[in-house]
Amino acid sequence: MRHALAIAVLVLSGVLLLLGLGQRTFLAGPAEISLPVDTQSEAAFAVVDGTEFSKLPGQANVVVQGADAFVATAMTRDVDAWLAPFPHAELTVDQRKQRLLTALIPGAPAEAPETGSGAATTEADEAGDGLDPRGSDLWLDSRFIDGNGGSTETETETLRVPVSIAVDQSVLIATNGTDPIPSEVSLVWAQDRSTPWAGPLLAAGGVLAIVGAVLYLLAVDHDRRGLGPRRGRRGPLQGLRNAFARPERRGRSAAPRADARADAPPRGERMTLNIRNRAGRDGMIARSRQNRRYGRRLLPVLGIAAVLGLSGCSAEYWPQMGPKPVEETPTAQPSSIAPVPVTEAQLHRIVEQVSAAANEGDDDLDAAALDERFVDDALAQRTANYTIRASVPDYAVVPPRITDEELDYALVQSTESWPRTAFVTVASSSGKTDADAAADGTADGSADAASAAADADAEAGDGATDEQTSPSIALIMTQQSPQENFEVSRVIALRGGISMPQAAPAEDGTALLSNDIETLMLPPGEVGAAYASLLENGTEAPEAELFDLESDTLLENYGKARAAAAQQQSDEKGQTMKYSATARQGDAPVVALSTGAGGALVATTVIDEQIVDAAGGRFKPQAQGAITALSGLEGEQERLVQQVAHQMLFFVPSKSEDAKIELLGVTSELVGVTN
Repeated sequence: MRHALAIAVLVLSGVLLLLGLGQRTFLAGPAEISLPVDTQSEAAFAVVDGTEFSKLPGQANVVVQGADAFVATAMTRDVDAWLAPFPHAELTVDQRKQRLLTALIPGAPAEAPETGSGAATTEADEAGDGLDPRGSDLWLDSRFIDGNGGSTETETETLRVPVSIAVDQSVLIATNGTDPIPSEVSLVWAQDRSTPWAGPLLAAGGVLAIVGAVLYLLAVDHDRRGLGPRRGRRGPLQGLRNAFARPERRGRSAAPRADARADAPPRGERMTLNIRNRAGRDGMIARSRQNRRYGRRLLPVLGIAAVLGLSGCSAEYWPQMGPKPVEETPTAQPSSIAPVPVTEAQLHRIVEQVSAAANEGDDDLDAAALDERFVDDALAQRTANYTIRASVPDYAVVPPRITDEELDYALVQSTESWPRTAFVTVASSSGKTDADAAADGTADGSADAASAAADADAEAGDGATDEQTSPSIALIMTQQSPQENFEVSRVIALRGGISMPQAAPAEDGTALLSNDIETLMLPPGEVGAAYASLLENGTEAPEAELFDLESDTLLENYGKARAAAAQQQSDEKGQTMKYSATARQGDAPVVALSTGAGGALVATTVIDEQIVDAAGGRFKPQAQGAITALSGLEGEQERLVQQVAHQMLFFVPSKSEDAKIELLGVTSELVGVTN
């Protein structure tokens, strides 16, 4: 019975150990489920809706192989809008048969945007040529294999992209926008390889193996107890110790005492033998005690080793106690609320690229570097500045460098359509080198139409500022269509000492207001024209009562005030030239964004024209320096008209507030000269 119990426990331990090992080997399921894309189409794009990835269990991955392989995730509405002009493949998962189905969606002409910049193009016209998806501002995340090197290594390189997206997001698969999608494309679901019962089974099997071995030893000991003498032997497992006792010792115990006396040696020899035997017994006893001490020390060590071995298994071997953490998956916003189309990460990436483009242009005085990110007045300002500084190195007006250090004020239009507008403030640094600083104020006198007044109006936001007074910069950015990126239409230096109006958080979004909205102190479309009237007619104009002019220094250095100062200097010199000024609102679209807390930010441009006329006298205005650099005119002219563009940012309060329109920032630049 004892043997049967021991064998049963050992068999049970073997079964448990086999099951525990089986959990990690032959009983484990596949490591992943892979569904290859089987399509023979020449489509350059493929899209997978976010709901398809939830049809199979496990961590979803998109695996592509080949040069220029590209994978991006974005909101489904953005992916659909971006793909609208192009034929593309739509991939769906057949959950029952575990295969991918492919449907070819023909491209449709994209709708032209209502408003747009001069640099905007209709990508639908280029649908036949495709469009490179890399670098689009729509993507939440994107990865690609750079195959520009043309090496064979990129042809076999594999891109594996883990996918964890919401149901209102999608994945775009492409190459360079012209070539078909990679031939080796598959959707892979990595399976959960955790085996929470493997650890307990292995531990239980190990414990039962030890118990079974002990029971078997006890059974053998019971059978061996009657095979040897018990006299003089005490302690556990006496039967086993009898079985393994030394033969001479057993023989000595069983030999008759009479025979021993008959064969006994003489007395002296017996004494010597007794001493030797006693010494031998003492040595055996000492060795036995030492072995027992070693055994007692070894048992805890073996126990600790077993515990550490079991605890050393990874967590996937053991059940996890406590509530299982649930990963929250973002859901789509209600359809009644317009979403915020740009996340914080996207906005930061856009600002980085804008800063990189601006700094490249500033370093090389190359306006071509700005083409991808600057349009309208922002592009015109820097282009004119680069042109002048390339011919007049000591030109005093140097735009501040745009950094990618975002400040804590941003507004993003809430919309699902296009155009999309964003307002963000960033820090700047001085654009001047040491040589520029040394030459400050030494520009040619004929260029004072921009440089001298700009230096005097540093507080108003002009670029001629030093490192300590580099202003904060407001960027007005617009994305005209899904196929285009956000472009900066205005760069406005904020005035020192002003406080930006309270606004809703950027993640809550804001509204783009129409130019004729009547709830504000002045409709946004009329703000620029009203301020232009102030520049042209001075603070005596009726529009002056609408604006807070206490800290406005722009009117002191431009428009009518500047023309009057130049006229006075001319008269003091006995010259007969006539100076005058006109102002008008620029042609670039006005941008008005609600702050969400009452009132709006209005960005507009006012063109200030400084006119110098010979008036039939013998003194004539001179075209040289900055004027020559911009216009190509040289020498005496009968008439010169210098155009200074003021990119301006106003806060326009609502009618219900007892407040006036405040000028928050301005960037001024000489942008053109005619005769």
